[in-house]
Amino acid sequence: MKLSEVIEYNLKKFKELGLDNPLQEIRYIILETIGISLEDQIFKKELVINKSQILKLEEIFEERKKRKPLSKIFKKVYFRDIILSVNEHTFSPRIDTEVLIDVLIQQKINFKNILELGTGTGAISISLLNHYKTAKSVVTDISKEAIYIAKKNAIFNKTNNRMHYICCDWLSCFKNLNFDILISNPPYIIRSEIKNLEVEVNKYDPLISLDGGYDGLAAYRKILGSIKAIGKKNLLVLFEIGFNQASQVADIMNEYGLEKIQVFNDYCNLPRCILGKV
Repeated sequence: MKLSEVIEYNLKKFKELGLDNPLQEIRYIILETIGISLEDQIFKKELVINKSQILKLEEIFEERKKRKPLSKIFKKVYFRDIILSVNEHTFSPRIDTEVLIDVLIQQKINFKNILELGTGTGAISISLLNHYKTAKSVVTDISKEAIYIAKKNAIFNKTNNRMHYICCDWLSCFKNLNFDILISNPPYIIRSEIKNLEVEVNKYDPLISLDGGYDGLAAYRKILGSIKAIGKKNLLVLFEIGFNQASQVADIMNEYGLEKIQVFNDYCNLPRCILGKV
């Protein structure tokens, strides 16, 4: 069977599902499943694949047609210049979160000691340590399974010797904060809206990584309240935020005594992260 026929048939099915980038997804599935390069997929119109290859592809296509995200199907995701393992216990990092790393680099903010709360796959810290070669990071997560994945990813990306791992609920196990910067991409979806999210999100990402409480802002209050209780000064705080939460999170940061608050936009020019100083 010609590969072009497989692509054409499944492209129609993917379009019926309303997937945003159906052809791009199909080409990615082919590359990851049977190793045919994008160039060969595009230019070798007469390329024939065998029955074994077809069966492998059909298995993956069927999973995707059930709206299982590609990151969970292949148990990996590409984030900036790194590859990360993911599973059912971890939130799959999105391109939106890359903005946090870009902001710190573009603003030429230097630091030695990072504290990342709710690390998930370890994406943020691993990316930062790849750029800041002398920095170190302590990463936390309430999920033991997530900590395991973060460590696995750090070993694979050669940052494990500069990372330490703690399983705890936000800052519950900290009595002092000897860090230059605190970073977090906390859950910020309004609880009542989770059921309306795409199937790829509300079924396959952990609920704990989505649920931001009744107004989506619970984690920000808890983290900032803990910082204030600990009494740390001169600490930079960088949060990812929902595109419509900038003013609300800024108000909470002001309430807990943070200054020099700045909001930065993502690649779609929507507010995506907020930086302040204790």
